Amino acid sequence: MRALLRALTDHAARRPQQVALRGVDREWRFAELHAAMVELAEWLIERLGDDGEPIAVGLYGENSPAWVIADLALGSAAALRAGGLATVPLPGFFSEGQLAHIQQSTNLRWMLLGDTERCPLPVEASWPAPVAGLRLLRLRPAADCNRPRWGAQVAKITFTSGTSGQPKGVCLPAPMLDAVVAALAERIHSGLAVETLAPHINLMPLSTLLENLAGVYLPLHLGRSVIAIPGSALGLSGSSGLQAPQLLGALNEHRPGSLILLPQLLYALVQMVEAGATLPDTLRFVAVGGGVCSPTLLARAEALGIDVFQGYGLSEAASVVSLNAPGANKPGSAGRPLSHLQLRVRDRHIEIRGEHRSHYLGEPPTPATAWLDSGDLGRIDEDGYLYIDGRHKHLLISSYGRNIAPEWLEGELALCPAVAQAVVLGDGQPYCAALIVPRPGLQTQLAAQIESLNRRLPDYARIQGHQIVPPFTACDGTLTDNGRLRRERIAVREAAAIAALFTPDPAEMELQMPFFDRLQAQTSAEREYLLSSPVIRRCFDGGGFTLAEYVAFLTEAYHHVRHTVPLMMAAGSRLPRDKEQFREAVAEYIEEEIGHQEWILNDIAACGADPEQVRHGQPGMATEMMVAYAYDGISRTNPLSLFGMVLVLEGTSTQLATAAAQIIQQRLQLPDRAFSYLRSHGSLDIKHMQFFEGLMNKVDSVQDQAAIIHAAKRFYVLYGNVFRSIEGAQALPEAA
Repeated sequence: MRALLRALTDHAARRPQQVALRGVDREWRFAELHAAMVELAEWLIERLGDDGEPIAVGLYGENSPAWVIADLALGSAAALRAGGLATVPLPGFFSEGQLAHIQQSTNLRWMLLGDTERCPLPVEASWPAPVAGLRLLRLRPAADCNRPRWGAQVAKITFTSGTSGQPKGVCLPAPMLDAVVAALAERIHSGLAVETLAPHINLMPLSTLLENLAGVYLPLHLGRSVIAIPGSALGLSGSSGLQAPQLLGALNEHRPGSLILLPQLLYALVQMVEAGATLPDTLRFVAVGGGVCSPTLLARAEALGIDVFQGYGLSEAASVVSLNAPGANKPGSAGRPLSHLQLRVRDRHIEIRGEHRSHYLGEPPTPATAWLDSGDLGRIDEDGYLYIDGRHKHLLISSYGRNIAPEWLEGELALCPAVAQAVVLGDGQPYCAALIVPRPGLQTQLAAQIESLNRRLPDYARIQGHQIVPPFTACDGTLTDNGRLRRERIAVREAAAIAALFTPDPAEMELQMPFFDRLQAQTSAEREYLLSSPVIRRCFDGGGFTLAEYVAFLTEAYHHVRHTVPLMMAAGSRLPRDKEQFREAVAEYIEEEIGHQEWILNDIAACGADPEQVRHGQPGMATEMMVAYAYDGISRTNPLSLFGMVLVLEGTSTQLATAAAQIIQQRLQLPDRAFSYLRSHGSLDIKHMQFFEGLMNKVDSVQDQAAIIHAAKRFYVLYGNVFRSIEGAQALPEAA
């Protein structure tokens, strides 16, 4: 950490005005980032004290600049505090039981809470921190806390998702973190001019060690900027939720130069690009790791021109062990070992050694001369590239990079009265599933019991499919003589059932989605109609966009935006008493939307056209039809149909507005004041969509859900017709 902190001090002196960190609604330049980090570190030391004893401080919250600044400040405080300070990132996808285990095992009494109001652990006291969006919490002591000891050099304690239900803490010394960052910088520098890269965007939770080190420490160490925004703004949720179209739209809006993907995310992007979508041309380094990645998938990505570089790592080695890089890339391999490590393969077992060693919480550090068995099988070729062949135990690694012991979940399933035997599967898959032998007469209760079990499990370990199979017995070779499962034999006997588990019926899976996700899924065809409008395609594909078309777009925007508040007032007035929470949401929207039509008129004037002609003019037929449909839906069918319009207008804005403003301004050489509507809505609507997602997931009436879906489908088509109506528009008379 000290090398990183020195680099940040140097960047603040040498390039103070260069952007270091970007969030949803503000940027932090290197000088600002350094000053905020130092101020928060000093503030923390004053409040935490320094009695010479090591302490742990938790860090919990959504991806954001506040999280990054808190993490850096904790590292800075650790370097100043005589007793040491270990940062404990707390994953948002852990269950409350797992987080309680972390608190107990580290004797966690302090936490920095960032950009969220919910603390998952009991709180005694709270103070606002000097950095906006952060609070320091003193936690209520956990019962029967351990009294762990770790050296003053331990800067971070990272908890894996656990192979037996409870997370396992790995203590990482500060020199080890610096060594990994330096080795990664050396590896990537050797084949790529990193100073030419666009910003790195964090896709994985920052509580994940891989993203924390390679997605924050590394780019900041190199003087690059980092984009840290909540997963909900990227189409990501929990440890494995994904809305691929929203992710693609966010990438095209923010135009990153690098990102880190798990295999499942790479697969989703490859599928969309193969279907005709485009990735930003700024993207030049895509690292993939965290799980087994199919060579076929890597080949498909390469054929599409996606620069993917596979790596391999584990928490005990501070996340990264080996990595491919430009100029030194063998697809299918996990790359060469990083320079600070030694690596060998003995009896197919991958073993690792380095100068700096981690250790498990509660255990003493191992000598630097000792080799660590990674638990993986592999080989090294004649050029020094590492290939991963699999696990030598039964550990499952999901395609989202979560480690899961099937024995843990099989034990949980065995507690269900309807389950006689169970085998859990999911290696390389996006979710877990099970082969189940039910108890006689109880099969009809099985689904409800699995649903009840899933409510107690973390999201990455839930059983999302099952197949009923005949009993496993020693006679057919699926059990050993002492009753242990013979997994290889079971895999052969139940090949057809296993295949069915991981090709679920799409309609059935869709019904299990939260309503917001189902709303997105069921309107995808209509959304594509909108996004395929010729004028939109020309804008993003380099085909040109005229000033007359931009003014025509703003003109139609004025004529529907001026109805936004009246429409919301009409909807709010018609909502019944049992829909009060939606009336309150409409009131919040009204407060946000008042006066936005005037912004558009100002933009029109900045383009050289006459805003008063627009104000007193008539909308095009497509716009008039869209507005009329909105009023009709509210008055005639269901006032909640308004939210179909909200999804379309704000969802389209989050995907297109900011990027479109940049492209149009560059081509037409218009001043900044001509883009107040697009630029304000690009960032503003990200927050609105986060709020909207939570609101939609509260819609529990089947009739209301159907009305919103129906309205959204219609609005996508109607709004698509508005864009089609401005194709080849002629210029309006200039302003006087």
